[in-house]
Amino acid sequence: MNHKIDASSLLRRRFLKVKEKNVQFYGESFWGGRNFRYAEIDTVLLSPRNELSFQVGNEVFTIETREDKPKHQAAIAALLHNLEQSRAARAT
Repeated sequence: MNHKIDASSLLRRRFLKVKEKNVQFYGESFWGGRNFRYAEIDTVLLSPRNELSFQVGNEVFTIETREDKPKHQAAIAALLHNLEQSRAARAT
């Protein structure tokens, strides 16, 4: 099942799609979205201001989330679950 955090506004398009096999991030770039396998993600952080960040190599990608939006919370939970599953599979 796909989950999506949409933090778009009138002037910019930003979203994070959490899929079973990968994560798609569309941020400030003019070049479109970027796809990452869970094995590529080094760290995930959620700031006190509800900004979700994840690190891939030397790059950090950040998107605003809303604590009061169940879709955002479900996407965060799915991201963490899939990341944990990926790491467990690599450990065996």
